[in-house]
Amino acid sequence: MATNKRLTRIPNQHIQLAHGNGGRFMRELIDNLFAYHLSNSLLDTNVDAALIPIDSNQEVMITTDGFTVKPLEFPGGDIGCLAVHGTVNDLW
Repeated sequence: MATNKRLTRIPNQHIQLAHGNGGRFMRELIDNLFAYHLSNSLLDTNVDAALIPIDSNQEVMITTDGFTVKPLEFPGGDIGCLAVHGTVNDLW
């Protein structure tokens, strides 16, 4: 099926760290690029996780996050702790 959706562009053609910080740049990237081109009524949501039905009485919840941290260990935590807590927060 043909579509007439125009290609939405990122101003400088690169995704930057600012696009992953949870702020305005991330929202613009999601709305203007990913959601625009990958629209799906089952997945269209503005929450951090998607609830996907497997069959009539089972569901699975999926979330993804990317963490860019240097150094891997830092005062008060580490990349593993950050990843687990971030994922649990998204699913909560």
